[in-house]
Amino acid sequence: MRLLLVGAFSYPHHQGSQVYFQEQAIALRAAGAEVELLTYGKWDERPPEDPERWRALDGFVHHSIPPDARPRSTASGPSLAKLRADLALRRSLYDAVASRTSLIASYDAILTHNLEACVIALRERVKNPSSCPPVVYCVHTLMRHELSAYAKPNRFAGLRPPPHLLSPLGDCVKRVIDGFGGRLDRWAAQRADGWVALTHSASRVMRQHSDRPGAIVPPPLPDPRHRLFDAPLTPSTRPADPFFLYTGNLDGYQELPLIEGAVRRLASRSAPAPRIVVASFDPDVAAADRRWPDGIEPRHVTSEAEMQALTAAARGTLVPRLALGGFPIKLVNSLANGTPAITFHDREWGLENGTNVRVVDAGDPIAGLAAAIEDLAANPDRATELGRNARARYEAAHRPAITADQTLALVEEVRIAARRL
Repeated sequence: MRLLLVGAFSYPHHQGSQVYFQEQAIALRAAGAEVELLTYGKWDERPPEDPERWRALDGFVHHSIPPDARPRSTASGPSLAKLRADLALRRSLYDAVASRTSLIASYDAILTHNLEACVIALRERVKNPSSCPPVVYCVHTLMRHELSAYAKPNRFAGLRPPPHLLSPLGDCVKRVIDGFGGRLDRWAAQRADGWVALTHSASRVMRQHSDRPGAIVPPPLPDPRHRLFDAPLTPSTRPADPFFLYTGNLDGYQELPLIEGAVRRLASRSAPAPRIVVASFDPDVAAADRRWPDGIEPRHVTSEAEMQALTAAARGTLVPRLALGGFPIKLVNSLANGTPAITFHDREWGLENGTNVRVVDAGDPIAGLAAAIEDLAANPDRATELGRNARARYEAAHRPAITADQTLALVEEVRIAARRL
């Protein structure tokens, strides 16, 4: 089977969308598919010899847009620079498909990552239905929940009130943006030839508005316990134990102010508060002018080995995302390392509160987050049991071979259905 994976982002990169794209490509190729990539192109601060950068590109035909059309920033969310890049991506998609026009060499399907890539591929499919293969939408998130999150400050800039305390004007603007995002979700669902959802909420939206083949396929991740990472944590570099860990970027949709609020609440107690480590590949996390509250230890991470070692060593990980629709790769890393996660959702991601994850009541997120941190800090046996079950969930749902088989079976179903139309 010949597949073209299209991502509307720079690649390779360490953010969650690119990691999902990368690991899906590697898993599909390992399962026997011929896989080519199309993205904005290379943007990576890691040196060429970095093993993770090498994995992302090894052996793949990588189509890309011209360098002068690539965005200079990899920040998440819409921008004028990305609009220009998407126009160039549309041309590159046309060229890639046109180069594979023969029956022997043509693509069997296009797997699109992010809404922009889906829109671009569907426009090409409408224009050239005989030459453009079926389009499968890999639903990273729901625009109905995600789009308004980009209106928040894109950097850790102090505590914001919980959503129910926003001003009436803020609520009105949020409803307008969310409504527009919902229309985008429906548009893609109604037009894609098939879909892959990461979460139950995304699956519900797609099933409601689409009669095409689709399935929930959790994001794959290679087993960190079987990979040859150096051990980067020495007694001098290991955070205080027990510590709790946030990993990822610093953009507004990550809800980092909730962690700040929980840290302040913990600091107001008489007992010593557990340490919170905020680890990011973004060097700005440890900038001299960044003001972190006492109780938070910022850490600029420079390798995947270090990030995995931190995740494995933590008492628990923090996944403060309130919005539905997406599946944080940081959560998959936590499951794979057997480290319990503290989240605001469980069944959304195929988890169960109290069994393989610790879920916080979103009605009072700051108090709930602080209480969950205190609970796991005081009960190492409970944390160990949650972590053991988290690892079992990884093995059952996130191993690359499992997800590749599910994805290829779905693509074959999409191809059969498309031929009948």
